[in-house]
Amino acid sequence: MIDDIAHDASHSTRAQLAETLDEQRVEVANDIVMRLHRRYEFVVSPLIVRTLVHTLAKSVGEGSPDPIVHWSRMVRHAHALPVVLAMIDTACEIAEELAHAFHGDLGTIVVFLEIVKARSRTMPSDESAAIEGRDSSGQEAIQSLLAMLKARDDATCSHSQATGEWGRRIAVRVGLTPATTERIVRAGILHDIGKIRVPDAILFKNGALENDEWEIMKRHAESGAEILSQIPTLAQYAPIVAAHHERFDGRGYPYGLRGDEISLEARVVSVADSFHAMVSDRPYRDAFSYGEAIAVLSEGRGTQWDAAVVDVMIALAAEDRNRSADANLPALSPSFYADCLPVQRIDGAQAI
Repeated sequence: MIDDIAHDASHSTRAQLAETLDEQRVEVANDIVMRLHRRYEFVVSPLIVRTLVHTLAKSVGEGSPDPIVHWSRMVRHAHALPVVLAMIDTACEIAEELAHAFHGDLGTIVVFLEIVKARSRTMPSDESAAIEGRDSSGQEAIQSLLAMLKARDDATCSHSQATGEWGRRIAVRVGLTPATTERIVRAGILHDIGKIRVPDAILFKNGALENDEWEIMKRHAESGAEILSQIPTLAQYAPIVAAHHERFDGRGYPYGLRGDEISLEARVVSVADSFHAMVSDRPYRDAFSYGEAIAVLSEGRGTQWDAAVVDVMIALAAEDRNRSADANLPALSPSFYADCLPVQRIDGAQAI
């Protein structure tokens, strides 16, 4: 139900913004022309700017940056690239200002406009470059989202990048395909993007969350999935992000999935996320040592997390700890995790 409400709110806000941009096309275009002249002394064609506003309205309405990318290619004969990019940036700036008046899902609109600006900077000139551009556009989109997350909370941004890297190491050790590995890495990097919507008072609270605050915090998994689902280059990662707080025993959230109902990618991201969160300082506690984090993973293997994924994570963490020259802790003895199953390939798991 919450997911349906969030989706409806997001769709309604986008529809309102698209309609407003089209209805106020002349006024918005004149504002863009004025700002460009005042800031950069650029002289641009008002008629071309009106086509930009119309195209941006179409992009917003469709939830796709592709119309803007196509527009930017078409107008390169009339204006130099820096001018074209400045026009797009200014149009997105005004669109965001208009969206503030709707009191709707502003977060998704802001994210989408950042994606539009990022995509406008990838304009391949031939078919082979276009193939590369499709992948680079995904990277550009991810970098834009990370920049927003970093501006909001640098620690969460760093944690997101580390989660992606731990996910990569788990996937490589298990022997997953490059395609599955890349999905895990990108989903790991994006797993906390929904925290953009969490109020500061909750996100940065020093103490334990109250029950109602915890319920709001838990929505970040669904919020992240909902944001990603509206960005074509990132939509494939939405189901993984939605499920990264599910538990192997079915007691997780938001859907209460269990076992193989949770995709392999989400199970890997869950372990990578949990481990790095444990060994990081948080507002409400100090970082765990590697030994303490490994102990928690051992206790939750098969209940909170997929046992086979936990075993790989424990092996990687133990190797890192044993190699550390400045750990100030004795190397782990094999008996510490001898009760775990041997590291093994994860066969028969359903990857989305």
